[in-house]
Amino acid sequence: MSQLVLVTGAESRVGAAAALACATAGHRVVATMADPTQRGELQKQAADRGVQVAFEQLDVTTRDVAEKVRELGLKYGPVYALVNAASEAVGCVFEEQTDAEVRLQFETNVIGLMAVTRAVLPMMRAAQRGRIVNVSGVAGRVGLPALAVFAATKHAVEGFSESLRWELEPFGIEVCVIEAGAIKAPIALDADRRRSATGGNPAEVDVKPVAGPYRVLDEAIERLVRDGADSAPSAEAVGKAIARVVAAPTPKFRTAVVGMDARTLVALRSMVPDRLFATGVRRALGLPRPR
Repeated sequence: MSQLVLVTGAESRVGAAAALACATAGHRVVATMADPTQRGELQKQAADRGVQVAFEQLDVTTRDVAEKVRELGLKYGPVYALVNAASEAVGCVFEEQTDAEVRLQFETNVIGLMAVTRAVLPMMRAAQRGRIVNVSGVAGRVGLPALAVFAATKHAVEGFSESLRWELEPFGIEVCVIEAGAIKAPIALDADRRRSATGGNPAEVDVKPVAGPYRVLDEAIERLVRDGADSAPSAEAVGKAIARVVAAPTPKFRTAVVGMDARTLVALRSMVPDRLFATGVRRALGLPRPR
């Protein structure tokens, strides 16, 4: 059955893939972006597939989120499924991140996600049905170096989603988590070494060695990003998984769409003693033992 699906962060690879997959599955899709001028590629792909996607401006970090979502509800009808795909990632050791970078990640990945979710709930409760799909990731289960703030936001998404599911279950509203993990080309390094989720293919980024107290760690993380790029699942695979969760009669609470390496990492984190797990991470990254 065709449903109205609202996607945030449709300018990102995962958001665009989710919008396209849901539209291809026959749903009415409203793809929202902080900057709708970035809709070109998604618009082209939708046209190539012969599907319709409506585009609207929505910056999840602004104070008028609730009003914007209400306007969209009046324009397109009640939202059945919300896909919270808007996300920011700055891959950099915590000490070297700026306050602005820390706030941006929390305001987008956590506060913004909560604001859009709260705004759609009256529609869903009135209909006594609905689905909220929050995009988390391996970072929501395992904290790795140079992703401390990003991991903190995704851990928050996991905890928020797990608690919210119990609050909304009596109203026929399902809360689901998609753990996207790393995808092909999700993270790149810009000129000052910070990795952004909206960047290009890591394999194509020219990175110069960085001097400083975290140089060894920086180089190890960069090797990890480059080596994992080819084996990671595509954004399209994540988008299709989201579309399946939207359509499933009884969806799983948590769906992992990750490469084998990431799947193994999550499994080991839950089974292996902390000291042994930490030793494995150090060896994988080529890091020295602690003093």
